[in-house]
Amino acid sequence: MPYAMPGLIWNAMMSMSGGWFFVVASEAITVGNTTVTLPGVGSYVALGIAQQNLAAIGYAILTMLLVIIAYDQLLFRPIVAWADKFRFEQTASGNPPTSWMLDLFRRTRALRSLTLPFAALNRSFSNLRIDWPAVLSTPVRSGPPSRLLDALWLAVIVIGCSYAGWKTYNYLSATLALSDVATAIGYGLITLLRVVVLIALASLIWIPVGVWIGLRPKLAERVQPLAQFLAAFPANLAFPVFVVLIVRLKLDANVWLSPLMILGTQWYILFNVIAGASAFPTDLREAASSFHLGGWRWWTKVILPGIFPYYITGAITASGGSWNASIVAEVASWGDTHLTATGLGAYIATATEHGDFPRVVLGIAVMCILVTLFNRLLWRPLYAFGERRLRLG
Repeated sequence: MPYAMPGLIWNAMMSMSGGWFFVVASEAITVGNTTVTLPGVGSYVALGIAQQNLAAIGYAILTMLLVIIAYDQLLFRPIVAWADKFRFEQTASGNPPTSWMLDLFRRTRALRSLTLPFAALNRSFSNLRIDWPAVLSTPVRSGPPSRLLDALWLAVIVIGCSYAGWKTYNYLSATLALSDVATAIGYGLITLLRVVVLIALASLIWIPVGVWIGLRPKLAERVQPLAQFLAAFPANLAFPVFVVLIVRLKLDANVWLSPLMILGTQWYILFNVIAGASAFPTDLREAASSFHLGGWRWWTKVILPGIFPYYITGAITASGGSWNASIVAEVASWGDTHLTATGLGAYIATATEHGDFPRVVLGIAVMCILVTLFNRLLWRPLYAFGERRLRLG
């Protein structure tokens, strides 16, 4: 747990920010003739977009900015500064992160006294002795792994997937034809192409930027609130600008709506690269400097292998987030103006809006299959390579 703490905190910040991205879509949902809204800034923004109220959009942006700054200063920055002591390195870090809130807790007796009950509870649990049964405490003999449990688990997965596939097939075959399945698969491949291209472009941009920021703790402190605000900025708020520009400039919606898919998820790559560069041991940096490794050799031999596991984590999350965002980003509107890009996300969004449940199920099934295959054939081998060859320790 201590070793994983820096990465855990950065991913917690990233997840917190990613939750804001879908708040607009999740607080105002339309299915057929039924619209369900929840009280919150998301439904407020959805209503402002429907009424073309720019002032309401501005109020929502200001509200989110204040909230993001508050939880950054009061929660995440103190935790980041506190977790710096868990970094694994043999030489001291040059510029450790700081937090005025953490300093306030450490120097103020009244605030420190508030943490005493939690510290006592933590000590009691940490020192709690657990006497395991003799069977569990017996050392396990080393040898080849058992294949029986693997086979049973695989059998359960195959049976469950087969049953779900059979039920889905029976449901869809009653209302849809084979051509509908081919259409959904074609749309899915188009969205897959968008995801691959966008992840590649985002990686080319944010890997150098993330490394540059992560290796400078003082700069990371200043950039962190801005990065969190940009990550939390819902793409829906940018839809009006894109819609107006696309209509006025007569641009192709299939091309220019695509950036909205990565607008909220590209920050997963940046956050993880910053976390990887921040956790990169100082002694390894000094060793690379001693061997005069610079330029392209420094990138390929030192920093890219060092941040590779972090980058893969961010890329996997960004890829999955882009698939989810396609349902929101491939269909954009501003008042009575609606734009649609060809893709699986637009297919699912349109079917949901019309209450066409068979096509909603078909679109979700195709997306699940494509995402699973994409993860198994690309991301999982890369992740295993990073764990096997590039993991520190």
